[in-house]
Amino acid sequence: MQTVRSKRGKEIKPTLKNENLFFGALFLNVLITVMNTTMFNVAIPSITTQFNLTATLASWVVTSYSVVFAIGTVMYGRLTGLYPIKRLFTIGLILLGIGSTIGILADSYYLLIVARLIQAAGTSSISALGMIVITRYIPEGRKGAAMGKVAAASTLGFGLGPLVGGLLTEYFGWRFLFVVSLIGVLMIPFYRMNVPNEERPKEHFDFNGLFYLCIGAISLLLFITTENVVFLLGIGFLLIFWYHIQNTQQPFIAPSLMKSKTYLTIIAIGFLIFFINFSILFISPLLLASVHEASVARIGFIIFPGAICSALLSILIGKLLDRIGVIPIIGGGILLMFLAVFLFSSYSYLSEWTILFFYLLSSLSFACITMGLPNFLSNSLKPDQFPSGFGILQLLQFFGGATGVSVSGKILDMGTRESLQINFIWKSSNYVYSNAYFLLMILALIAGIVFYFLKKHESRSTLLSKEM
Repeated sequence: MQTVRSKRGKEIKPTLKNENLFFGALFLNVLITVMNTTMFNVAIPSITTQFNLTATLASWVVTSYSVVFAIGTVMYGRLTGLYPIKRLFTIGLILLGIGSTIGILADSYYLLIVARLIQAAGTSSISALGMIVITRYIPEGRKGAAMGKVAAASTLGFGLGPLVGGLLTEYFGWRFLFVVSLIGVLMIPFYRMNVPNEERPKEHFDFNGLFYLCIGAISLLLFITTENVVFLLGIGFLLIFWYHIQNTQQPFIAPSLMKSKTYLTIIAIGFLIFFINFSILFISPLLLASVHEASVARIGFIIFPGAICSALLSILIGKLLDRIGVIPIIGGGILLMFLAVFLFSSYSYLSEWTILFFYLLSSLSFACITMGLPNFLSNSLKPDQFPSGFGILQLLQFFGGATGVSVSGKILDMGTRESLQINFIWKSSNYVYSNAYFLLMILALIAGIVFYFLKKHESRSTLLSKEM
């Protein structure tokens, strides 16, 4: 990181020129980024009808965006070692603008897919660069509060996306969803004015490692989302990537990072929690429509209050994180998630209001954990390790989300005729939903066990940086 010396020769750490303006812009961009992954879900039926698509082709409107977004978060984080952050913010938002403009004008299915790919190449810069700015330029005692603002925007986006997507698609058409994304481009001046100037030293960039990782990760993601065994062939590139980083100077990711038990524990928790949260977001609307006969608009209004409440509480949790530390926040979040999925599995058949309350608990839990894990990394990793370490965490979290949706879909496809009721507290005939939530409860328990080992490492003061 670039430092400045005072007249007395004392080092002065660069800071954001105006934190309020920066975080206002980041909040809006994170909100739009998350909404971009959720509001297009409810527009799929309209897009399918207009272009006369099969279900598989229609799913690529979401899948194509998600695959590029997952890879982009790793790439942008690593590029901060080569280029100034404000330049990367600018490039990312320009790509978002180009993709959104193409989407507004798209008159064919394939042009729509191109628009989504370019959009994802832009929005993937936001979460990666935003977290790196926090770790570089926000003092230790205020990092939790800063991450709380980002978590609040993310949580709000998950709830607001389906609601806004449904209303805009119904009254203005799906192309208007791209207009919402264009708003994010207006934030470029705020980043350029407030992020400090950086003089990045010229260093080697492992393009071969990036290529192997991208091909392997994309293949695995496509296999998870499409279940096409052909994509398993590409996973061999992950083995090539592992061999490459162990035999290359200045590799894309330090091998010692991937050998650290503490780091592997952190990404395991991230994988499991995203598996659970994305599954809840997938199962709950189907449950509301099937069991409670709720309309698309009503489903959005049921999910939205929980998202609003948890977003507001996220800011308070961020401040609490600075006071009591990261371990209690992560542990409390996992415990709350276990409680939420237990209640989902046992009582969500009762009424729509129970689902609203249970969703509030799960989204609040999700905010705690997604704030806690990056904060733990920022306190434990060396500054030059954080961008790639955080990028891999985000990539594995996305794998968890994609896997969760795929597995949950298979459980629901089995129906009640092909499955046995597992949780006998559930008193409705649609117990396949209870079974799906019950699996999530088991995974929350596993996350708790994994967290126990993380806490054990922390209590022995075994920091990640000492392992490497």
